[in-house]
Amino acid sequence: MTTSYFESLFEFDVLCSNIAKIDEDIELIAVLNNKGRAIEMIAKEEGINKDLTPQKREMLFMECVLKSNMNKEHNHEFGNVFSSILEREKFTVLSFEMLDYVLLIISKPSINPIEIKNKISETIINSRKVELVQ
Repeated sequence: MTTSYFESLFEFDVLCSNIAKIDEDIELIAVLNNKGRAIEMIAKEEGINKDLTPQKREMLFMECVLKSNMNKEHNHEFGNVFSSILEREKFTVLSFEMLDYVLLIISKPSINPIEIKNKISETIINSRKVELVQ
């Protein structure tokens, strides 16, 4: 299957907009391809994005995709990864596996990460243009 096939399953701009509406503490939403490049991104001007140089942001995105790919090495033993949460002192990072993409969300640390993860998961499911057959 090609990348354009996967892109036809989601309208990534709509998905990012819908996620941004979930909580005002969400500062950045990015859909990353398998090379760590953002194919869609929404970032608040005064959020974490202002603290990241373009090079640091690119490194963060590549790190996220690399972790995702490394986690796939253990799918046979432990099952697929659906999402992950990383809590840092200054922000919380949530990532979601979406076919060949990684959905990255960065928020202020004040949110409840499990609650926001569940809301984002629901938004992803509701944003699919077609139902996926597994």
